[in-house]
Amino acid sequence: MRLKRWVLTGAIAAAACGYALLSTAQSGKNAACTGFGPPPGSPNFAKFEEQRAAEIKRTGYLMACEDILARYDVTSQLQPLKAMTTALQFRPLDLAGTPFSSFTNIGGLAEAVSNVNSRLYRSFRQPDGHLLTLFEHDMSADGTHSYRRPEDEPERINGLPARLMVLQATSGKAVSVLSWTEGRRGLELWINANVVLENKRAQFFALAASLPKSIPANAHEPESSPPMLGPDGKPVLSAPPAVIHIKNSTNE
Repeated sequence: MRLKRWVLTGAIAAAACGYALLSTAQSGKNAACTGFGPPPGSPNFAKFEEQRAAEIKRTGYLMACEDILARYDVTSQLQPLKAMTTALQFRPLDLAGTPFSSFTNIGGLAEAVSNVNSRLYRSFRQPDGHLLTLFEHDMSADGTHSYRRPEDEPERINGLPARLMVLQATSGKAVSVLSWTEGRRGLELWINANVVLENKRAQFFALAASLPKSIPANAHEPESSPPMLGPDGKPVLSAPPAVIHIKNSTNE
């Protein structure tokens, strides 16, 4: 029997590292980002979350330190895309006929979840120089599941609930992340720009909407029961988290 694992995404995953996001006031005092917010579960975390929500409502984005932005930069790990896709155990989205086919492909990165090659990053350079990364995770291939509270996904991609997170550093660097789930495919689109300040939100969403529907690796996967939620609204894990390994051309 396949062991079911839950992969926490979106707001829940962000909460796990949310203490590293700076408020506007903090970022002004500490551009080096050595002063983090309170960790989840601490007495002041709820207040910090309220302040962060207010900041997003006021500006449309969050001030963050550069090491948080760096988590969305995989360029130093990219390999030739063909080498990364050969050993995949799922079919990545076909980008032919989408705007992505006109961008410059600069490589890919594959990851294995518990020894199943079920995750792929593909990076592109747009004509204006911005970097785009498309992330896919076929959860039907490795048996993982994701969960997000409906209120954490106010956006829509082709009618599907989605979440937009925009992070801005005091240095001027920024990253915007759009994430959603289509069937059993977890999807994220990253761009190294503040789509709010650069007025690229509509273009960013149009790129996401241009993607075709996914074909699951395991089309006959049995339907899973909804997760059991704890008093904090998060799923109660019934198994250890899945282990993720980065793949490269010499580590198949």
